[in-house]
Order: sequence, then C-alpha cells, then structure tokens
Amino acid sequence: MYLCDIHSHTKISPDSKAELLDNARAAINAGLREFCVSDHHDLLDYDGFPAAPFDWPAALKQYRTAKEALGDKLILRLGLELGSAPYDPHAAREALAQGGEELDFVLGSLHNWIGFHNNDLLDMTSYRGDGPLARRAMESTLDHTWTLVTQMPDCYDSLAHISYPLRYIRNDGIYLSMADYEERVRAIFTEIARTDHAMEVNVWTGRDLDSWPPLLAWFRECGGRLITVGADAHRPEDVAKGIPEALDMLKAAGFDHVTTYERRKPVLHKL
Repeated sequence: MYLCDIHSHTKISPDSKAELLDNARAAINAGLREFCVSDHHDLLDYDGFPAAPFDWPAALKQYRTAKEALGDKLILRLGLELGSAPYDPHAAREALAQGGEELDFVLGSLHNWIGFHNNDLLDMTSYRGDGPLARRAMESTLDHTWTLVTQMPDCYDSLAHISYPLRYIRNDGIYLSMADYEERVRAIFTEIARTDHAMEVNVWTGRDLDSWPPLLAWFRECGGRLITVGADAHRPEDVAKGIPEALDMLKAAGFDHVTTYERRKPVLHKL
C-alpha cells in the first residue's frame, strides 16, 4: 500500500500554526512515503472579503528548507489549496503562475458562499436551523464547482472535499445528504473524469470516513480513475489520520491506484 497524504496545512494558512518540518516529521513517523503541503489561498476570506495575495516567498522558503532538511527520508511536494477560484478567475490564475515550476499540486475547493454573503460556509450560525437556506448553500457550492470543472480546468488538479458544506450544515442541526444531489454530483464527476482530473477523498483527520464509499462508487461509474487522499491536517498530530482507511476504501470501491502529483502531472501508485 502506497501511504501518502497530499492535503495539509501550515502556518502559511490562516487557520494553522504548524511548522512544515514538524508536519513532515509526523508524516515520516506515520509511515508515509509521500507528503504534500497544500496551504490555503482562498480568494475570499472567512468574512467574505477579497483576500490578500498568497505569500509565495514564505511558502517557498519553508518548503525548500524542509526539503533540504529531510533529504531522502520523505518525498515532499509543494501544493496549494486554491479556494473560490470562480469568484475571480484572473486572480486565481495569477496566483498559480506565481507558484512557478516548483508547484506540484493544486486542490480546487469551495469554502465560501459566493454571491450571497461570501462568508465561509463553516459559519454555522448562517443556517440557524433553516433547511431551505442550507439547501441553497449546498446548491450554490455545486453551481460554483460546476463552473470550476467546466470553465477553469487549469485551476485545479484534484477537486477537494465536494461535501464540505455538509460538515457544518449538519452541525447546525440540519441533515442533508449527497444523495439529495446525486444527479448534479454525477454530472460534476463525469466532467472531472472526461478532463482527466482527480477527485479527493478528504477524511478530515479521520472524522469523515462514512460519506465516501457512495461517492467513490459514483465517481467510478462516471468514468473517474484518479483519486487523491488527504487528511486535511492543520497540526502535526493530525497528519495521516484516516489515510489507511481511505486507501482501503479505494480498494473496496474497485480502484487499483492512488494518485499523487509532481509538477502538476498525475503519478499513479498501485494500492
């Protein structure tokens, strides 16, 4: 089994204080062969305002320092979690261009409710038990995901945590399921597969394992073949949590490989 975790965050992200070298050492201790840092660059901040440019100098400095310190103990990759790219396609592409040739991997994510209040969807008070409002939030996320995969395929390599809003909608006392949106999700998956992109199984540091088997089945039925896995750790102690279970899920769903990226090109590893 090829143990890898290619979704993680450090102090470059606004919601983490972790040092990359500490995360990487945790990855080694967890038995990972490959690890990717993918710090946040959301074009909208938590409160819905346009975010500052990504700090590429700091990100590149810590990546190069960690890579040199680790030597051949771990394959370390440089990634970016690019959030809300449909909000400003020009800014999204500009940010990716600034990453240069060292950029290995881009996760495409939707954290914000674009066009409503633009806030991050983790703001649970947004729903206040309002089922119709929660459904609108999920529908908006799928709308903008469709824009990303159809109009901006250059702005992502793997689609991050497609079920992201449901984490927080459920915490607000409302239950929605991806099955409620199966037709739309299948259309997104079909486009991902057609353009030879990947889908991420994001286990949220082991807290989200149950939602993925049906999504993996849909993705495979839609022609998808590239799967990335990520714990989405924001601190060293959460690196690789849930990754062995994610790889077992891939096998159970009929996938033979897990995918990582080098210079934005997929690399397949046999499970």
